[in-house]
Amino acid sequence: MAAVAIRGVGLSCALGRDVAACAAALLAGGKPPARVALPGLAEPVQVAYYRIDDGSGLFDPGRFARLLPGVVQDAVADLSASELSTLPLFIGSSCFSIGQSETGYAGALARAASDTYPMPHCGYDWLAGLVRQAIGGGGESFTYNTACTSSANALLGACRALRAGRHRHALVLGAELANLTTLSGFSGLQLLADQVRPFEAGREGLVLGEGIAAVLLSVEGAAGAMRLHDGASNCDTFSVTTADPEGMRVAEVLRQALAQAQLKPEAIQGIKAHGTGTPTGDLAEASGLRKVFGTLPPFSVLKPYIGHTLGACGVIELVMYAGALAQGRLPARLSPVAADPQLGVQPLGVSRSAPPGYYLLNQFGFGGNNAVLVLEKPA
Repeated sequence: MAAVAIRGVGLSCALGRDVAACAAALLAGGKPPARVALPGLAEPVQVAYYRIDDGSGLFDPGRFARLLPGVVQDAVADLSASELSTLPLFIGSSCFSIGQSETGYAGALARAASDTYPMPHCGYDWLAGLVRQAIGGGGESFTYNTACTSSANALLGACRALRAGRHRHALVLGAELANLTTLSGFSGLQLLADQVRPFEAGREGLVLGEGIAAVLLSVEGAAGAMRLHDGASNCDTFSVTTADPEGMRVAEVLRQALAQAQLKPEAIQGIKAHGTGTPTGDLAEASGLRKVFGTLPPFSVLKPYIGHTLGACGVIELVMYAGALAQGRLPARLSPVAADPQLGVQPLGVSRSAPPGYYLLNQFGFGGNNAVLVLEKPA
């Protein structure tokens, strides 16, 4: 199937406020997460969190309106006003407008309003409205909410719409900012750790993060542009909350993605693993990788640098990984890694050159949805 070109990108995450800054910080080793106190709970709770350093309060409801415009404007800078007026939007997120709903609900409670109810503003089209304001227009919008694979599935949807001839260009957005519901919920489930250690012995769980990233996909691309060769998505029905530790469905979606791109496993130059740092999640991913690859290509994990950005991670990690490839490097864990012999795999510990060729990007979601993208770095 024909690939689509990555024509423009934008990014804001814990590593920086634009793509170049984030790629440089990634290759330099990043920085540790901040400590965040969660207000309004019955007992004090602090969690590690990778936040965007924008100088505002973490739970300020105005942050989306301030951070999102610059990201999408960077991505679409190459398009004309007429192209922007009909540009379709594909948006992936887990939380969308939950932060705004929390603020509205708290305000209503403070006023003792008679019509108070939780999540009064939790709508999927709110982010699309912010995008349209930022670019001065925009066409139809599509929203994806499949847990941690949300924006990866948005990318797959956009690729297929472009190849079907429905559009010439498509803007794909992954967006996730801090909100109390998510942070307190994950904390209450005891899924959070003080540091994220993917594929390591003794790993204890997630460190969450926030970020906004945008990718402009096009049927027309300049020579040398990175290209997406579609991918695949499936569901793991082993358990509502736990992936199959044997990695059967992970292996299946990897094989499906390779088949979609008409590639053999040996054609893959590198892998961006999902790598949440949870005991069962990493076990399932490692088991699936070993089933597909005789010799595993070098693989990178990005969550130690930005945290788990939930539904936005598909687009955010694509932009970051492609940015590193464009600089000719594969990202690596620069801190010491304690290998887990049960997994039989280990992420790249020393950065190495990134040759032209094909790369896989894994995303696996809470609830069992799996997605794999195929990225090409041209010669």
